[in-house]
Amino acid sequence: MNVWLFSGAQGLSALTVDGDGGNLPDELGPWSKVRAVELQNDTPDEQEAIALIGEHGFCCFD
Repeated sequence: MNVWLFSGAQGLSALTVDGDGGNLPDELGPWSKVRAVELQNDTPDEQEAIALIGEHGFCCFD
């Protein structure tokens, strides 16, 4: 799955399918695009991120 990595406030990061980051929570920003990321679905963390992105369109983590 191809997604975008963004950095937010206080060391928070997010993965999203929206290359503009328009679906990321405003209250956790401001958001800055870092780079494209390809999730492989082969680790528990990536599987959880893919599930959250499928449900919400993004996944936030620190």
